[in-house]
Order: sequence, then C-alpha cells, then structure tokens
Amino acid sequence: KPELYIGGIFPITGKKYRAPELAKVAQMAVEDVNLNSGILSSHKLVLSINDGKCEADVVMKRFIDIIKTKDTSRFRSTVGMLGPACSDTVEPIAGVSKHFRTVVISYSAEGSISSDNSNDYPYFFRTIAENKQYKHAYIATLQKLGWSKVAALTQDGAKYSDYMSTLQDEFQNNDIEFVMNRKFPKEATDMSMYLRDLKERGAKIIIGEFYASSARLIMCEAYKSGMTQKQGYVWFLPGWFDDRWYDIDWLRRVKNKTEALQPGNESASFISNGGTI
Repeated sequence: KPELYIGGIFPITGKKYRAPELAKVAQMAVEDVNLNSGILSSHKLVLSINDGKCEADVVMKRFIDIIKTKDTSRFRSTVGMLGPACSDTVEPIAGVSKHFRTVVISYSAEGSISSDNSNDYPYFFRTIAENKQYKHAYIATLQKLGWSKVAALTQDGAKYSDYMSTLQDEFQNNDIEFVMNRKFPKEATDMSMYLRDLKERGAKIIIGEFYASSARLIMCEAYKSGMTQKQGYVWFLPGWFDDRWYDIDWLRRVKNKTEALQPGNESASFISNGGTI
C-alpha cells in the first residue's frame, strides 16, 4: 500500500512540559486506522515520532527536519504535522506551514493562536478548545456565586497574553471588576512580591495561569502570606496540572528513583525543575 506520513512532535523529554505517553497514544490511533478496512483502505499511515521538548527552537528544528527530508517521495506523501503540545511553540511553525501547504494539528496548545487571527494561519487546527472560551465559564461561575471582584496572576508567555486581555474586557462588560493582571517572569522563584501586590489591591478571587513548577512556589507563598481558603481567598488554577502536582515528597521520590535507574537521563532534570504543566 502507498504510505502517508504524519510528522509527530511530542514533549517526550524537557523541563517545562513532559508527556511521553502522547506519542504512544498517537501511535495506537495510527495502528487502529491501519487495521480498519473502512478507513483509508488503500493507504497505510506512518507516524514519525519526534521530541519537541516543549521548546520553540527544538520544535522548529523538528518541523524543518520533517519538511526538508532528502526523500522527496516521502515529502510529497507527508499529509501533515501532529503537534506541537505547548502554546509557546505553535505560532512559528503555524506561520511557516502555509508556505509548505502543510497542515498542523495541535492536540493540546490552547493559547497563542485564536479564532480572531485564524486567517493568518490557514493550515493550523487544534483538537482542543482555545483558552479564550474559558471566559464563559468564569463569568457564569462568578455571577452564580455573587463575586464581583477578580484579579489574575499570570506567567509571561504567548499562552496567556491575548487570552487575559480578552477576559478582562468580558469581565468589565458583565459588571465584574478586574482588579489587575499581575505578571511574573517564567524564571521567577520568589513570589512574595507578586502576591503582596494582589493582597494590597484587595484581590480575594484570583485566576492563576502558570505552569505547575511556578504553582508550587505560589501556593507555598500564599500559605505563608495568609492567602488561602482559610483567609477567604479563592484560587482558580489550570485544570491540566498532574493529579499530584503539589506533592513535593512524591516528586522527590520519583526524582530519586529516576536518577537511580537512569543516571544522566533528562527525565531526572524534568522532575527536579517542576514537572509537567
């Protein structure tokens, strides 16, 4: 059978976001399609698995490697890209893909490119809702609970910038006071200044948009600063954190076990630098 190639870009290793299981799931889907005589019965799908590490430069390099293969027949048979995972890495390859007329479908990048600028990225699609759609859930929840004052604490990056600006406008249109959006750089480790700003502005309902590594630091500082549920504070955290993102003892055990089994393996550095998003 003629083969159709899919270039897969997954966060197999890396420090910011690591989900090697995504590559396995994608491979299982490809095998299911190939075994189904009712779908593409005259062709065979082939998935190439590439590690994007959730880093923009690495993802672009993987994209170029897939596109610029020396096997011209393989390039002509490449039907598209599956990935990348992280919003901060999407926009560069989504922009380049239109010049190669190559479809890019992301399975988890909810930020950066939105429906507002989709015409600039005609070959980009996603199988997950963009984060701008969260506004409907936030507004309904705040109105239901009678909360009329909200703030945000966000990590710098394309994942959250446009989304938070849109959310602020929607709050104001629905008579909900948006106190402030306090941003912090991704390399920040001392969160006391940022939480102090929120506390001084009287923010009690806080929307948090950051990676799990920062979330652990923020929640620790919130406890020290008296900004938890006990003191009447409410934190909205991302729903895609791991179930045990807050469990430092568990993370330490995993780190030690990984280092013992595979010394020098990048997965050890992943654990010590904050885990998955």
